[in-house]
Amino acid sequence: MTSLPRPNRLKTRLSASHAAVGLSCALGSAQIAEEFAMAGFDFIYIDQQHGLTSQDTLIEMLRAIAASQTTPLVRVAQNDRALIGQALDAGAEGVIVPMVNTAEEAALAARACRYYPQGERSWGPIRARYGLGTDPETVNREVLCLVMIETAEALNNLEDIITTPGIDGVYIGPADLGVSLGGQPLNIEQATDPEHISAITRIRQACLDNNRIVGITGDPEKLIADGFNLVTAALDFAIIRKALDQIHRQTPVSAAQ
Repeated sequence: MTSLPRPNRLKTRLSASHAAVGLSCALGSAQIAEEFAMAGFDFIYIDQQHGLTSQDTLIEMLRAIAASQTTPLVRVAQNDRALIGQALDAGAEGVIVPMVNTAEEAALAARACRYYPQGERSWGPIRARYGLGTDPETVNREVLCLVMIETAEALNNLEDIITTPGIDGVYIGPADLGVSLGGQPLNIEQATDPEHISAITRIRQACLDNNRIVGITGDPEKLIADGFNLVTAALDFAIIRKALDQIHRQTPVSAAQ
């Protein structure tokens, strides 16, 4: 039995030339995922690369997000067909694939997201039937495949990567990119090295020129004005740390001792 197909809300928004703002969950908490989703952001990306999310907690987080209008994305641990398939089967409506350095690697990610004839995704939608559904044609059209450009090698292959069939866009990893270029692991708001800044600018412009999504983490107002159309405003642990720092600064010394 096939479920009723429905569109990917995030993809629909981006296709209409609207920018999207979301949050990232790295702590593996379904409660945090639910709080973020109910706050009304466009997307939440669950981080399995650097986060603390196991397969069991991933499913609970996706269930929590499903009660909202927010689109769930997963940054998988690596560019692996099985890991991508597991995230999508669990209910993610798109993936962010790290460390993609060549067009061949981009094609692997794109094929892993889609069923035949556009891809090689194995059939087993489990929870996915409650999201994008089980109709292969609909899933192939609606699923989002974003690859991360975050190395000097990827920068050299930028145009080939972003024009690979099935790649919807790029999520920039400024910290890894900075290290790969011989600098420091800085985010876009901290970057001062001209080569680092130029690389980020080049990626953004190449995506815009080729009508591809371009995502990054940082201040939504500034980054959207600069041309980014997918912006992660904050990470869960960063929000907690910022709040704790604010509370600490407002706490009298005697009370803190």
